Amino acid sequence: MDNTISIYIHIPFCVKKCPYCDFNSVATADIPDDAYINALNRELSFHIKERPVLSKKTLETIYIGGGTPSLISPHNIKRLLSNVRQAFAESNPVEITIEINPGTITRNSLAAFRDAGINRLSIGIQSFNDKTLKTLGRVHSADNSLKCYEYARTTGFDNIGIDLIFGAPGQSVEEWEGDLKTAVALRPEHISAYNLTLEKGTLFFELQKNSRLVLPPEEGQVLMYELAIDSLKEAGYNHYEISNFSLTGFESQHNMRYWSCMDYIGLGAGAHSYLSSPDWGVRWWNESDPDAYMQQINEKGQAIAGKERLTKKETLEEGIFLGLRRTSGINMNWFAARFNTQLKNLCRQKIAELKTGGLIYEDGSIIRLTRKGLTLSNEVFAELI
Repeated sequence: MDNTISIYIHIPFCVKKCPYCDFNSVATADIPDDAYINALNRELSFHIKERPVLSKKTLETIYIGGGTPSLISPHNIKRLLSNVRQAFAESNPVEITIEINPGTITRNSLAAFRDAGINRLSIGIQSFNDKTLKTLGRVHSADNSLKCYEYARTTGFDNIGIDLIFGAPGQSVEEWEGDLKTAVALRPEHISAYNLTLEKGTLFFELQKNSRLVLPPEEGQVLMYELAIDSLKEAGYNHYEISNFSLTGFESQHNMRYWSCMDYIGLGAGAHSYLSSPDWGVRWWNESDPDAYMQQINEKGQAIAGKERLTKKETLEEGIFLGLRRTSGINMNWFAARFNTQLKNLCRQKIAELKTGGLIYEDGSIIRLTRKGLTLSNEVFAELI
């Protein structure tokens, strides 16, 4: 049983639904600020009452994601964070992150978020090229992003992450290189570089299915990814996870907990939770519709839409998949202690084949993806699990 805990808080509201987004989000001009925060606070109280042992855990990180959390008033964010802290006997989170859209903030709102207790920003820039931003359906401009970053620095934030997307329709390698150069010049503490994927249920997916959307060729997308690895490494960033880069000491502590199979509680519409016990672990997820979520919380204190006890096989597969996402790989001694199983006993032949194919590297007790393996990670995961 993990003696620490993290809290993920989902804010599903957006100004506009991006055509590539498959996250649980809704576009609305009427955000039920107070009512939604009240529901989040009540949901947390329910979980603590149902599992009193949770309140004895040490709260390590809080992450407010979306959606567009920066649409919520700083006052309500402060009220929410205060309630979360009070729910745990040991509460001194080293990292409290909020995702922000550059088109939804001002210098004053950023200062207020900092006053509310936020100490890390994740800015959804996606691109510094207005053409690419328009293609991606973003509500902000490149100039908005630069001003947002300036405001973040001048209001005292010293742990800033930015998100970038490559492989967008019509995006050239040269345009992506320009995004990387701008990002490096700003020198944020953390950079996420995501390859655009078309998920079922999104507008982009439907457009591509009907041959109305053309992405850069696969070899071009691989080149963009490798350009990100080389450019950011040369600039002093540590490539610590498939899509994530940071300056030393600024890895996302919240996400590192996910990749280490550690406990977290998800609050909000569509949020997921995971506890490593009883047995091999339990997972549950909430009603995704915000109105239905709030109604259920008001009526019974929780809005759980589904729940599952994990099998040993599922837990082991998650340990492999999540562990290999980190470029440091899987420490087989950790794996054996965590899952009471030797990794090599599970997939000795597959590991040997992947090593022969140059996709996995073994160094003592460590197994990790090679450079080639990083570009073909989905294929590696499919082979192992």
